[in-house]
Amino acid sequence: MTNLVGRVALGLAGFSLVARDRSADLATIREGIAAGTAILDTARAYAQVEAPLYGEELAAEAARGSGVLIGTKGGHSRTGADTWDADISASRIRSDVETSLRVFGADRLDLYYLHRVDLAEQPVEEGVAALVSLRDQGKVARIGLSNVTVEELERATAITRVDAVQNRHTALGRESADVVAWCEANAVPFFAYSPLRSAAPAPRLTALADSRGVSPQRLLLRALLESSPVLSVVSGATRPVTVLDSLAAEHEPWDEELQAAYTQDLTEVAR
Repeated sequence: MTNLVGRVALGLAGFSLVARDRSADLATIREGIAAGTAILDTARAYAQVEAPLYGEELAAEAARGSGVLIGTKGGHSRTGADTWDADISASRIRSDVETSLRVFGADRLDLYYLHRVDLAEQPVEEGVAALVSLRDQGKVARIGLSNVTVEELERATAITRVDAVQNRHTALGRESADVVAWCEANAVPFFAYSPLRSAAPAPRLTALADSRGVSPQRLLLRALLESSPVLSVVSGATRPVTVLDSLAAEHEPWDEELQAAYTQDLTEVAR
């Protein structure tokens, strides 16, 4: 099975939440797969109001026959133009998994997350227990948690091993540093979503990128990948050029000059 760690996954939220050119988006995702994308990241909540399964359907169509790993999420869905729900009850998770299986035309889902643990009224144990049962039935291969705290991870792992965690964690904000540390201590892959969404400047890294003829975004993603042995990133790129640039971060050389530039920018942000 695909190794999860140190990868650049292609996130499909940006392709799914607003009306776009579906044919062009499929071509972009497939171009990313051809260039080496090993993981697609989608969710039941990545949808359009009139197309509640759009994100998963897009992933299924783009990845057909490719063999890439698909991570998807449930317990959270779009209910209107600006509204979403959050429900990780056992009945909801079972229903969402069955729907995803139908969308992907699969007997088993590669990686399935509880999407909004932070917003759900139910305890994390209920959703995790439902996924354990579904895994025992062969319907889910890996169990993940998204938008989760260390305390919730401890409660979840009292029931079963968690195979992946996905939280917001930006290259300059390091918002989930405590969760990343927990993942390191427990050898659990961590996926950083919105890795570039930060208002903080990175002048030294930007200058270095300019001198090397690459994008600052590529170097920021590379630095974030280097920051933890369990970390992968979810790229929100939606254009062919940015998708390919994000993928290039996985193989961008790491050296003392890049480390120093990133460290100095982090220090400035922390002040």
